[in-house]
Amino acid sequence: MCKCPKCERKLVKVFHDTTDELAIASFNGEIILGNCCESEYNYYCEYCDEFFQL
Repeated sequence: MCKCPKCERKLVKVFHDTTDELAIASFNGEIILGNCCESEYNYYCEYCDEFFQL
C-alpha cells in the first residue's frame, strides 16, 4: 500500500486503461480510471486532492 507523501494516508491507484474489471473496481471506489492518454501520475490522494508519480 502506497501512502501520500504529504498526509501519509492511503493512495488510490490510477489506471489509464479500460477493461471490465477496472470499470467495476472504479465503480466500487477501489481505483481511479484516468483518461485514455498516458500520464506520468499513477496514484491519487483523495484527502489532498493531488496526483503523484510513485
